[in-house]
Amino acid sequence: MKSSLTVVEYLIEALKAINLHHVFGVPGDFAFPINDAICNDSNIEWIGCSNELNAAYAADGYARVHGIAALNTTYGPGELSALCGVAGSFAAHLPIIFIAGMPSSSLMATDKLIHHTLGDGKFDTFAKMAAEVTIGNVVLSADNAEVEIQRIIQMALTTKLPVYIGVPEDIAYLKLENPQPFDFCYAAPHASKNVDALAQKIAMQINEARNPVVMVGEHLRVYNALVSAQTLIETANLPFATMFADKAIIDEAHPNFIGLYDGKVINRAVREVIENSDCVINLGALLTDFNTGAFSAQWPQNTINVYGDRIECDECHYDAVDLVALLDAITVLLKPRTNVDYPCYMGYRPTQVSADTAIDAASLYPRLEQFFKEGDQIIAETGTVSMGLGMAHLPKQASFHNQTLWGSIGWATPAALGAALANPQQRTVLLTGEGSHQLTVQEIGQFHRYHQTPIIFVINNNGYLIERILCKDPMIAYNDLCQWNYTLLPEAFGISDWLVAKVETNAELDKALAMAQIATTGVYIEIVTAVMETPALAANLAAQLNPARGIPVHVIAVED
Repeated sequence: MKSSLTVVEYLIEALKAINLHHVFGVPGDFAFPINDAICNDSNIEWIGCSNELNAAYAADGYARVHGIAALNTTYGPGELSALCGVAGSFAAHLPIIFIAGMPSSSLMATDKLIHHTLGDGKFDTFAKMAAEVTIGNVVLSADNAEVEIQRIIQMALTTKLPVYIGVPEDIAYLKLENPQPFDFCYAAPHASKNVDALAQKIAMQINEARNPVVMVGEHLRVYNALVSAQTLIETANLPFATMFADKAIIDEAHPNFIGLYDGKVINRAVREVIENSDCVINLGALLTDFNTGAFSAQWPQNTINVYGDRIECDECHYDAVDLVALLDAITVLLKPRTNVDYPCYMGYRPTQVSADTAIDAASLYPRLEQFFKEGDQIIAETGTVSMGLGMAHLPKQASFHNQTLWGSIGWATPAALGAALANPQQRTVLLTGEGSHQLTVQEIGQFHRYHQTPIIFVINNNGYLIERILCKDPMIAYNDLCQWNYTLLPEAFGISDWLVAKVETNAELDKALAMAQIATTGVYIEIVTAVMETPALAANLAAQLNPARGIPVHVIAVED
């Protein structure tokens, strides 16, 4: 590190020290010092997005694949535009370094009215807003810049949550003489060594059970415990399942994987395994409405809930422990189950449909399941598209990303851009409904700009399907959309060499999928279905939710 650096140069060095080499954002006058520092550094790349919200979504997708991401906007309108995306990253436990360029500290000390403000002379309003969806929040000054840059970034690494760094223009150019080298630590939060007694208690309960089963969830990723959880499963030869938000968090090709559990909504076979078990070990799965089939999941009384911030076992509650240490301690105490193989209740059955018939859910999702390849990174939009893929049995080392909890429509298109840039060696497959796509569609041009070749499927069912099946009147005006000529969009956004197709029959779909499978360019396929063509998981979720809300069931629940 140089003996003399400006504050903004030191901040960029900190990003590189945690292996960040892309920053997503939109430029702005108060952020020019940050924008310039990024563009003038050959080891970090500015990724310009079409708007700040898209940039935040792209950073979210990048963090899901790379582990951490950086986002930069200007003050006021820029940072508030990004804040919805940052909130989604907070809900998903994703560390985003959110850097906001601010007016100079000397200017903010006056009573002058400045653009990008509310005209009230207050300059801390937007940082206070950001504080609600970030774990650490600081505005740099001459006195704190060096210490706070290290502290805030360390907080993001430790907690796996977004942080906010406000950089006033004049502070950005301030010189730091002999700045301290970085000493970032990647340890999980809440480390504690007192795990032996608890490990013995949990291991005894598992060993005494006749048919234990493991549930794996996102806290394993947040607390760096995925490897330990998989080792526990394999050492003890236990079956494991996932919930919707955690799909493919451990490889779905694993021989101990039995399938998706979502309460009464889908997958009766897995439901019977889970709910008839005499010991469910829930390793970090969150019991949200979409994960539990609208809270229809029936957990056995002897369920053990193991989270990074708390443990619940045998009606006793324990404070946070080191999750890796706990799982490792449990593993060595477990008796392996021998001569046991576990069936996988996952995947679509092949359907026999006439080639010239219209595409429906029963023909679409089995075809998409067969299309996926080993190692694909699959980004599925919130709503019926992701639900249609919930029961797909993914191939070896394929990852699946969906914003299940925050559920902000439009997330997937920019998130796929971030994922593609984070791991360009893997094939990126984006699946989105046309309603969500319309919110953030501009980012398809950025794929081409940054030399990415995704495969994009746009499911066009002429409106917001998830809302049609959940509201009182499915054909009410607010569920309608302007119908675009989707296949003209790649060209409109500057793309001339992608494979582009519009398909309405199964024969056309099969032809397009075959071409996409061997394509060396990007692929953009519009798939047209009937307005109310609904996959099973979504139909069953509506059937579970609607009666309690006094809303009719508009689609037929599918027997599973």
